[in-house]
Amino acid sequence: MPTPIGGVAASPQAAGANQADSAMNALTGMGSDGFMKLLVAQLQYQNPLEPADPGEMMVQTSQLAQLDASQQLASLQRRDLGLQHALLATGMLGAEVTGTGADDTPVEGVVDGVRYTTDGPVLDVGGRELSLDSVTEVRRTQPEPPTA
Repeated sequence: MPTPIGGVAASPQAAGANQADSAMNALTGMGSDGFMKLLVAQLQYQNPLEPADPGEMMVQTSQLAQLDASQQLASLQRRDLGLQHALLATGMLGAEVTGTGADDTPVEGVVDGVRYTTDGPVLDVGGRELSLDSVTEVRRTQPEPPTA
C-alpha cells in the first residue's frame, strides 16, 4: 500500500516510513513548482477505495491558493522594484557618481545617459558603463551661475 503524504499517496512506488521521512524532509526546501507537482501526483495516485480526507484536501487547496497569491505578490514587488530603480537611475542624469565598473576598475564622472537592461539600469558615465548597484557615491553638480 502506498505511503501517504498529507493523507494522500504521493506515488505507487512510495512505501515505508523511511521514504515518508525523506519526502517530508524534501518538502521543507520545495519551491512552488515542486509543491504543485506533488499536489497533482497526490490527486493522480490516490486510492479510490480510500480517498483523501476532505479536510486535508481543503488544507492543501488553501495552501496552493496561498502559494499562488504569494507568487503574484512577489512578481508585483519585483516589477515595482524595477520601476523604482528606473526612476532612481533617471534621477541621476547630470549627477556626478563614483562606483566600480564591470572590470572592477573605479568609475567616476557625470551620468550622461541611462540604458535599461533585464538586469537593471546601466548608467553611461563618460562613455563607460556602470550598473546601478555598483554606484557607491552620488554628488549633485552645481550649475554655473548665469553670466550677465
